Amino acid sequence: MSPEAPGVVPGGAVLDALERNLWAMWSRFGRGEGCALHEDDDVLHFDTPIPTLPYNAVLRFRVATDVDRRIDAIFEHYRQRDVPFFWLVHPTSRPSDLGERLRARGLEEAEVVPGMAMDLRVLEEPAAPPRGIEIHEAATTDTETVLEMVAWRWEVPNEVAPKLTGMAPAFGIGVPGSGIRCWVARKDGVPVSKVVLNLDAGAAGIYGVATKPEARGLGLASILTLHALHAARDAGHTLGVLHAAPLAVGLYEKLGFRAVAPFSVFAPPSTLHL
Repeated sequence: MSPEAPGVVPGGAVLDALERNLWAMWSRFGRGEGCALHEDDDVLHFDTPIPTLPYNAVLRFRVATDVDRRIDAIFEHYRQRDVPFFWLVHPTSRPSDLGERLRARGLEEAEVVPGMAMDLRVLEEPAAPPRGIEIHEAATTDTETVLEMVAWRWEVPNEVAPKLTGMAPAFGIGVPGSGIRCWVARKDGVPVSKVVLNLDAGAAGIYGVATKPEARGLGLASILTLHALHAARDAGHTLGVLHAAPLAVGLYEKLGFRAVAPFSVFAPPSTLHL
């Protein structure tokens, strides 16, 4: 499967992998301690005990009948829990005017995230890490380090950050045979960058790329992403997918990714710093 040309038509195998890999990754949040996953063929959303974004969300909505009632029920669910949530409008979302219906209920489009894909059979080697930087794949003993990076990235309040520990087993980072793997870069022994790999839906998905300010400009996002993609290729995968922050599109294009389709993130106006 080769996604070398942009503009793969919706319904194609690459687009299917982009959606299903994302659903598989993010639905793990609903399987942790104190969490809940609400999954039907046409709707998928999750709850966690962390009352900030992005820890409560609607990931899939492909509803053909009784649409407004179904939408209103989800809004009421999160209203009763008194937590903000984001709603992902993915390429195969239904109805086609879902975004307009969400706007009518007070959500706004926070971000348009390009879904991107690449052929892993054409993959450059990662550059050597800069002086003072060490890169290694996270083991189970690195769970606390990974969680600290996650809490920093999403500004999780200190009073609820410990709840991430109960959610971590659902991801299985460092567990032999797990589809989730993670790489961490340390600068002088201090963790400064990470990337998460999700092997699911016939694809290698890149998630959670983040670098702390003191280590930016060193190329760590590219280096870590390439480490993860090489590991995926070694495991037999030929398709890489990701959902790029708009500012990172150029970085991923240099690695060989090409835009396939947009994913729109809707959220309450008060949370648009997402």
